[in-house]
Amino acid sequence: MSVHLQWYGLATFLMKQDDGPTIAMDPYEPNVVAAACGVDDPSVFEFKLQADTVLMSSLTDEAHSNHEAVEGYSQLINALDVAQGKREVTFEGEPMYAVQAAEAPHHPEGPDDNALYAFKAGGLWFLHMGDLGYGIGPDELAPFAGHCDVLLALVGEHLTLELDELDPMIEFLDPTWIVPMHYNLPPLTAGMTRVDEFLKRRSGDPVILARHDTVTFPLPAGGLGRPTIVVLDPAGYEPS
Repeated sequence: MSVHLQWYGLATFLMKQDDGPTIAMDPYEPNVVAAACGVDDPSVFEFKLQADTVLMSSLTDEAHSNHEAVEGYSQLINALDVAQGKREVTFEGEPMYAVQAAEAPHHPEGPDDNALYAFKAGGLWFLHMGDLGYGIGPDELAPFAGHCDVLLALVGEHLTLELDELDPMIEFLDPTWIVPMHYNLPPLTAGMTRVDEFLKRRSGDPVILARHDTVTFPLPAGGLGRPTIVVLDPAGYEPS
């Protein structure tokens, strides 16, 4: 079964399957993003999604929980509830896994709790890193062992984990593919670094520059035991 993954910018994705639910992940709020980027007109970042299910790393961070931008959904899932054992969720007969974390300790508004989450779609495991503010080790990542074919990776650093903290997490999770997210791609800047910094650090990894906002999994693996990095263009705004 094919899985079509569309990136809208920041940590927002829309997943469409040939024979399965359409899933929206961490939709951002345009006004919040515009303010963080010093953009006067929030309409630059406006978008609307159609989905059956909305997954969010928390309910408190408007840059990751704008479910009002999603139309037609019948299921709203706060991954933090799953991480805290308040809710159980399954996809394709497999449990959704979630691990509680938080934003960066130096976050100017205080480090809100959020969650990383992994779920199965089209026979593949997708792991979304939420809004993780620091590196976490193997003990905390243990629920994701064997449950990460595609890693949606935070690579912008500012108020999220540093790239040198991300590297050992990638080593442990051992994804086949990595899709970078949450990075500086003007006009969405917000003090983050560009994806180039991540690509330089991972110079031994095969890279696919999709030149499009959507990628269809599974892709051919790059081989040599290295994950393939897939760089998407945003669907939610026009890069400048």
